[in-house]
Amino acid sequence: MGGNINDDFNKISNLAVIWITTFTTMLGIGLIAPIMSIFAESLGATNTEIGIIFGVFALFRTISQIPVGILSDIFGKKPFIVIGTFFYGVFTLMYNIVGSVLGLLIIRSITGFFSAFVTPIAGSYVANLAPKERLGEYMGIFNASINLGFAIGPFIGGFLADMYGIQTPFYICGFLGILASIIALIKLEELPIKREVEININKLFSIEFLKNRLFLLSYIINTLSIISNASIIVYLAIYAVSFKITLTQVGFMIASTNILSALLQRYIGRLFDKFGIVVIILGIIILSIGMYLISLSTTFFTLIFSLMVVAIGMAMVGTSAMSLAIRDIPPERKGEAMGLFTTSFNIGMFFGAVIFGVLADFVGLSNMYKISSILVLFLGSLCYLKIKKQLNN
Repeated sequence: MGGNINDDFNKISNLAVIWITTFTTMLGIGLIAPIMSIFAESLGATNTEIGIIFGVFALFRTISQIPVGILSDIFGKKPFIVIGTFFYGVFTLMYNIVGSVLGLLIIRSITGFFSAFVTPIAGSYVANLAPKERLGEYMGIFNASINLGFAIGPFIGGFLADMYGIQTPFYICGFLGILASIIALIKLEELPIKREVEININKLFSIEFLKNRLFLLSYIINTLSIISNASIIVYLAIYAVSFKITLTQVGFMIASTNILSALLQRYIGRLFDKFGIVVIILGIIILSIGMYLISLSTTFFTLIFSLMVVAIGMAMVGTSAMSLAIRDIPPERKGEAMGLFTTSFNIGMFFGAVIFGVLADFVGLSNMYKISSILVLFLGSLCYLKIKKQLNN
């Protein structure tokens, strides 16, 4: 009995360290969220170029994410978390020496590469740590650290940009990344490595989990939700500023909606554990409604309400799809599976940023949000029906 108590305590302690490390990193990333598109625009970037600037971050994250996930299963997760947070912080400090769109693309590429060492590996760490019957709850707690850090950060970042200049959030983001690295180095325990140390270069880029129908469909649904959400992440600041909304208010909107999402994560995880995939379709419907409401919003209050609706839908889709995808994966391969699954975030962000950037240049931002709403509802519903059919079989 004493052993079980100690084991539970160690699980909770390590979960807390991962939570703090991830929160600190995402707090820094959140600081620059309200200003990145405005910063790119100040360098002369068009909507399409802004989409590419956001997309290249996701592209390089995707390239490194699968092999890094597998290597973390082989060599342990702690070294990757420590290295990733440190170099992400260092290169974020370099945003302030950028003077061109090309320079911004290069820094975004490098930070995208090292970001793959952080949240995907931390997520697989939590997945290995969690008892199978409480996986949804543990992943909900972990996702809360991402959402809460990314929630508080934008408000602080927007305020700092308004008060002290647009470069200030980049400095603080960089230092927070380095701080997260130090916390992980000192406090995080390595989990037992359960597989032999052997490296197959071909397997580093394996996509074999996509042969699992539930994994594949969960992957597609999550990708669709991220494609839709990319239109907010990339273009919200530009859209809001066109209605005379300040960067501080933009930060507050992002902060408020992400706090709501963070608070919901654990409970949505429990709902998925109890009710299953119905949570996914409800989330798709709510997300679609929220995106359409954004297209009709022209004031601070209508926009923040619309974003809160989106946040509820995103939380329901994200936590449920991730839990379904990795539910039946063996513990010793969860890092590999998580690495592949979280490429859906990057692929969704890349295609969403670029596609909606082109659309924004041709049809305007408001119509872009309408198209996003229709896309996620139609394609998400089709995937849900296929998941339902697969489970019934």
